[in-house]
Amino acid sequence: MAIHRKHLLSWVLMAVTLSGCLFDSGSKRIVGQYIVLWIDEPENQTLSLQSATSASSSSVIILPYVFAVGHNDRFIIAKQHPTNGFAGGYKMDTGITLYYIIDTKTKTRYEDYTLYGPLTLTKFKGLYVRFNLQQVSFDVQYPDNIYPTIRLPDSLRGKIE
Repeated sequence: MAIHRKHLLSWVLMAVTLSGCLFDSGSKRIVGQYIVLWIDEPENQTLSLQSATSASSSSVIILPYVFAVGHNDRFIIAKQHPTNGFAGGYKMDTGITLYYIIDTKTKTRYEDYTLYGPLTLTKFKGLYVRFNLQQVSFDVQYPDNIYPTIRLPDSLRGKIE
C-alpha cells in the first residue's frame, strides 16, 4: 500500500510540475482586441486578435517572432524575424526583418482588418508614407535576438526577399 502511495505522489508531483511549464504565456494589449502574445516560449511571440467573446481565445495575424509594434487609432505596424516554425523550435533568422501594416478599420471579406505584409523595408516605407504614418513609431519593442539564431534555407529565404 505504501508503494502505491509513493507512485501516486510521484505522478501528482510530476503532473503539477509539467503543467506549470507547459502552459506558460504572456501578452500585451496593443489597441482594442489586438495583442502581442506568446505561449510556452517567448520566441514564438505573435501579433494576434483576441476573441471578442473569449479572453482566452485568439487568432494569429503575424507569425513568430514579432519583436516591435507601434500603432495609432487606425493602423498597427510591426516588425518580424521569421522563424523555422514549430518543428524547428522557432529559431529565428535575424538576418531577415519583415514589416507589416494592419489597417484595423478596413474590413475584408473574411477579416475585421486589412493586412499588408510581409513587406520589405522599401515597400513598408512606401506604404508608411502613403498611409501618412509618420507619427507612428515602433514604441513597443522586445529583444531583437533572444536565442541563438539560424539562417533559413535559401529555398525559404527566396520566397520573402
